[in-house]
Amino acid sequence: MGVRDRVKNLPLFTNLERKSRDPAEWLEMRDAVQYALALLRVKVVFVDEAQHLMYVDTPHKPTAQLDWLKTFTEQTNVLHVLVGNFDLYDCCHLNAQAARRMRDLPFARYHLDNATECAEFATALRTFLEEVPLEVDVDGLLGHWRWFGEWSLGCIGVLSDWLVETVDDLCKRGETTLTIKALQRHALQPDQRARMEIEARTGERKVELGKTKGEEDLKRLLGNPAPLPGTTPSDQSANGASDLSASPEEGVSTGGKTRIERAATRDPVGDKVKMKTLKCTFPGIVEIEAKRFLESDIKLVECPDCLRTRSLSPHNGVLRFPSHDKRKTHTPNTDQRWARGGTVWNVVGG
Repeated sequence: MGVRDRVKNLPLFTNLERKSRDPAEWLEMRDAVQYALALLRVKVVFVDEAQHLMYVDTPHKPTAQLDWLKTFTEQTNVLHVLVGNFDLYDCCHLNAQAARRMRDLPFARYHLDNATECAEFATALRTFLEEVPLEVDVDGLLGHWRWFGEWSLGCIGVLSDWLVETVDDLCKRGETTLTIKALQRHALQPDQRARMEIEARTGERKVELGKTKGEEDLKRLLGNPAPLPGTTPSDQSANGASDLSASPEEGVSTGGKTRIERAATRDPVGDKVKMKTLKCTFPGIVEIEAKRFLESDIKLVECPDCLRTRSLSPHNGVLRFPSHDKRKTHTPNTDQRWARGGTVWNVVGG
């Protein structure tokens, strides 16, 4: 029996716009898909725009989507690759069950403040230009690689779509040469680039903070994690707890059994039990000209390290961000504020 024969009698197959909440129909559909995967010997399934798994109707939750995907993967033994934007990062870290079964593989864009990535972007640009089926002054256009980088936000996908759209239009017009003027005509508009730049930086910051917070939480929970093999062991933790990587011979033997003695330290009790608050390491000096800052009428400033915001006023012509605890939430800031992008401070949001 073919795949089509297995699904052609299902109501969801014969009426594509029909929505069903009948579990029996979905179970039949799932069985048909499992049969197709096994019959065709599928090894990998790619799910594009996978961040849409987060968007479910009430009363369902995103975790239900992941639980279904986990079960389906185990039953079919087929690897599922989820491809999407930064929203997918939240989907992959909803719970421990999902986190342990997934591997994050971020495909970062090129950053123009990094010399190595600039060289790599220029190489990619040359490869694209050499494939254009028109007359192209490759070396001349490569002289404007930074312009290409800024207008494509360092994203190869944006650069590719930009070039394809431009070349397609030139071919339809009967023109034979790729020019800067033609490229400018098909480039993203400033408001589009601004929106994409903000979302890209917010997503990159989310991933960076998530990794840092994970390392800090793990260190706080374990106290003094065992070092990687071949590295120098870290010093004992401040509370005097012994290193759990010590060999069994260093423990105390009682009755033929080896046990590890706990260091003699007093446990805090009652009101003395307090969680240690981590301080942000941002140095504090905000490099914005006082005149420019005052003329903007925007007082809210975002810490470039932890994204905490504060209303500031210059003192003696200098803006200083006060010492503060690290921001614990990952919700993107949306208020109009001063934020640093690379080495430049600008007003964003609002």
